[in-house]
Amino acid sequence: MRYWAFTGGFGYENLALHEAETPRPGPRDVLIEMRAAALNFRDLVVLNGQHGRAVQPPLIPLSDGVGIVVETGSEVRDLAPGDRVAPCFFQNWEGGGPPSDLEAARLGGPLDGVLCSHRVLPSGGVVRVPAHLSDTEAATLPCAGVTAWSALSGNVPVRPGETVLILGSGGVALMAVLLARAAGARTIVTTSSAERAERLRALGADEVIDRAATPDWASEVRALTGGAGVDRVLELGGARTLGDAIRSVRTGGQIILIGNVTGNKAEVFLPAVLTRQLTLRSVTVGSKEAFVAMNRALDQHRLHPVVGAVFGFDEAADAFRALEGQSVFGNICIRIVQDAD
Repeated sequence: MRYWAFTGGFGYENLALHEAETPRPGPRDVLIEMRAAALNFRDLVVLNGQHGRAVQPPLIPLSDGVGIVVETGSEVRDLAPGDRVAPCFFQNWEGGGPPSDLEAARLGGPLDGVLCSHRVLPSGGVVRVPAHLSDTEAATLPCAGVTAWSALSGNVPVRPGETVLILGSGGVALMAVLLARAAGARTIVTTSSAERAERLRALGADEVIDRAATPDWASEVRALTGGAGVDRVLELGGARTLGDAIRSVRTGGQIILIGNVTGNKAEVFLPAVLTRQLTLRSVTVGSKEAFVAMNRALDQHRLHPVVGAVFGFDEAADAFRALEGQSVFGNICIRIVQDAD
C-alpha cells in the first residue's frame, strides 16, 4: 500500500509518501481500497501540530474518504466485497449520546486516517454511501456532511418554514444550505466576497450577505427577518463571530457551535443569552446512526455535495496548501486512484 504520513513531527516538511505491505483484515474487519479523500479545516490544525497532545506522529492524516470493500473478515456478515463505503469519523460512536472516550477514536488523529491506498477498519465503523454520488462527492460526507446534518437534525430538528443563518461558505456550510433547503427552511448565508455570494445564490441560498460589503451583518440579518432574528444559527466562525451570532437569533432560538476558525476564546454578554432564553449547544460531527440517516436524506432528495477542487494522490501537499489559501469554493478532494470520479 501507499500512504501519506507525518513522521518525526508535523508540518509540510514532515508530510511524506511511504510504501508498506497491504494490511489484512481481522475477523470483524474489512479491507477497503480507498478511492478518494477530502480535507477539512481540522486537517490544517493537525498539519500545524495544534490538535493537542493526544494527536502525535507518526500519523496518516484525513478523516473523510470513500472506498471499495475488497476483503472481509471471517465474522463479517453485513458487508461484502464490492460495497462502496465511507468510514465514520468517530469509530466508537454507534448512536445515542457520545461515549466518554469519544475523542480517542477520531480518524485522522489520534487514529490513522484515510490518505492511503488501503485501510483496514472494523466493519461497524463504516457505512454504505448513496449510489448517485461520485467518489469525490461521497468522500466529503464523514466529517463535513455529518456535522451539517447533526447541526440541523440534532435535539430539535429543523422544521419547514424555519429561518437558518449559516456563517461562512466552507464544506459544512455548503452542505447545510442543501440540507436546510431540502427540509423546507429558509437560508441566510454570510460569506467573504461578492463572487462567493453569487455562487451561494446559484446553490440555492435564499439570502446572502457579503461581509466585506456589510460589516454589520447581524443588523442585516435582523432586517431580513423583520427584526425578529433567525430560528437557529450554525456558528462556524468562533470567537470573533459569536457575539453577532447571538444578536442575530430570535428570542428562544438556538446557536449551534461548530467551528472556531476565528479564535478559541470568546467573551459573551450573558444577559443577551439569559434574558432571551437562548440555547447554545455544540456539535462535533455525529454518530454512525446520524451518518446513515443523512445518507437516506441525500438519496431521497438526490443532493450532491459541492466539490471545488480535486488533486492527485501524489499532490496531497498541494491540496493542503489550497485549503490553507482559502481560495477554493467547495470541498477540496484528493483522487487516490486515477479512475475515481
